[in-house]
Amino acid sequence: MREILLHPFQRDHCIELALFQEHRFAFYYWLKWTNNLLTEIPSLISYDWHQDLAPPYKDELEELQELDTTNRAEVALYTWAKLSHFNDVQIRAALLLNKLKDVYVICRQDVGRKAKEEIRDIYGNVHTINIFRSTEAFDAYVPCIEDQKVYLDIDLDFFTFGNPTSGKSPFNTKGYTYMKQAAIKELFSANSETLRWILRRLAGFTIATEPEFCGGLKKSNYFLGILDNIFFTPSLFHRDLRGDGTKWRQEIIDAL
Repeated sequence: MREILLHPFQRDHCIELALFQEHRFAFYYWLKWTNNLLTEIPSLISYDWHQDLAPPYKDELEELQELDTTNRAEVALYTWAKLSHFNDVQIRAALLLNKLKDVYVICRQDVGRKAKEEIRDIYGNVHTINIFRSTEAFDAYVPCIEDQKVYLDIDLDFFTFGNPTSGKSPFNTKGYTYMKQAAIKELFSANSETLRWILRRLAGFTIATEPEFCGGLKKSNYFLGILDNIFFTPSLFHRDLRGDGTKWRQEIIDAL
């Protein structure tokens, strides 16, 4: 599903929010939005339990390089049928096509990658991938980022700590453990300097619900409801007889 919203800061502009279950579908929207922009390519800020930074698999790479990124039907089919169903390559795939500038991943998973890595896309451009193992580390780094446009990407499994579906947990738990609602509200509070920095530069907003990695559909919907209440009023995808729809919460707008 997608929602067209007035930009929270640049009130004469609109942006899209895209909501889907499987994280790989963000690839379609990043390509679509970047193709529509006439200015700089946005960087990606992704909150996720997983890093999702695997390179495209061998059987995906040739078709990726030949993909007509201006043909939305072709991109949609590739995203659905060909892009890894492990939902772990969409970021590098977009980088390889020069549809993302740089990447900032805030994640819980540690697979031994360097905190900073440079990769070259198929056109020869260099991109930087930055990995942060805590929100505090990312908050401290934000003043160093010079990007003027960013995509905000949230995978709802970020709100899990212990996650038995995702291999070894850094929290030494056998079952699911979760962020408290108060901690989520604080993370994305209108008082957060990091959130204000992101929203002033926002060029698109993707949310992956990933229920199988959140402990089930109820938990996934619970976290989606928290985000919905933080950012929007009366709710995402709201319509009424007057034609009024979803709006950013006033406290978000006032903070910017």
